[in-house]
Amino acid sequence: MKTSQHTQAWLKLVTLFTLLTGLIIESNPLFAQSKCMLYGSITTVEGKTYEGPIRWGDEEVFLSDIFNSEKTSNPYIKYLNKSNFKTSYKSSSHSDNWVNISIHTNRQNTGSFSRQFQCRFGDIKSITVTGRESVNLELKSEKFINLNGGSNDVNTRVSILDIELGLLNVNWNKIDIIKFFRPTQKPNDSFGQGIYGKLTTTQGEFTGFVQWDHDERLLDDKLDGNSSDGNLKIPFRKIKCITKQENACLVKLNSGREIKLYGSNDVNNSNKGIIMSLPNIGRADFHWKHFISFEIMNGVATENLCDTLFPDSERLYGKVYTKSGNEFEGVIVYDLDEAMDSELLNGYNDDIKFSIPFRNIESIKPMAEDYSSIELKSGEKLFLGDQADVSNKNAGIIIFTSSDSYHIIKWDELEKIVFTE
Repeated sequence: MKTSQHTQAWLKLVTLFTLLTGLIIESNPLFAQSKCMLYGSITTVEGKTYEGPIRWGDEEVFLSDIFNSEKTSNPYIKYLNKSNFKTSYKSSSHSDNWVNISIHTNRQNTGSFSRQFQCRFGDIKSITVTGRESVNLELKSEKFINLNGGSNDVNTRVSILDIELGLLNVNWNKIDIIKFFRPTQKPNDSFGQGIYGKLTTTQGEFTGFVQWDHDERLLDDKLDGNSSDGNLKIPFRKIKCITKQENACLVKLNSGREIKLYGSNDVNNSNKGIIMSLPNIGRADFHWKHFISFEIMNGVATENLCDTLFPDSERLYGKVYTKSGNEFEGVIVYDLDEAMDSELLNGYNDDIKFSIPFRNIESIKPMAEDYSSIELKSGEKLFLGDQADVSNKNAGIIIFTSSDSYHIIKWDELEKIVFTE
């Protein structure tokens, strides 16, 4: 990636997220955040139904959290003949897209591949348990997908805070179906408030909910580390600011007290990174090397936190322009797998991974073998690379111009894609 383009991309990104930061207002944080929490019902195999806030295992609790599994077939492979398949695919590990049929190939066996499936919980209508590690997942668009294994999101315990009975931990083999919907009124109880605040990095300032070290996401979760007097576990609720100091962190509490912590992956270079959910953009996973500080903003939330982030999925539609001057308009399948506007485009910018729903993207233009220019519907532009979605590892584009006519465009033939509604 060229330095000038790299710098330009980040200048535009900083402008974008600075604008987002300005949308913050004072509000009731529990009320605002309840709109972002998983909520619905669990019906057991015995026919008993429970309703309330939901937590998946000991992890996912937000609409923006990701459900992971594996899909056993790709309905679009049939449109490729063997010669196209062999020339279109390159060795890659493409496993980071939601509603994602990710294809792992190798030069020795182009016919051998597995597919990773990822989707945000906010785009799921229901999950029916069909076996020990298998489910039938229904999107809000009423599209059903059969999945099996692939992560600890299947064959796991699911917890629900029933509105009458309280906490119930339901084992996987007791679950028939889980339905997701929004509560008609603010729940009386929850699994906790999300960690919300301002992240300062070497690339700018960003505001949103975070997963610290890819793990801690609630204010009652604890920041671990050693102090000069012994090991500490400090609830994020009591923390005002965390500032990196070489291979340690200075932690400032709400009281003003400051403590230096070290010797734990929560506060040193072993930290897996900080994931931030960015409204109307997607998710960004910040490498620890970019981290400067994080200020927790208790009692502050965005007005339009989650209400409009998860509309029903629509098919990708738009225009495809080729380098030879051809132009096609119709239904698009991107990278031979992504077909819905709620699926995610994945790419890196300087070790920061972005996952952006296609519904937020205006256009995609390949710039070189390993990166592309992505223009958002907000008008901002960024450069992403190092993933199959945005590099020459992309398997190609299928565009259906009518019910019985389609075109396959190889990545090296693609000039630009413009998405329309």
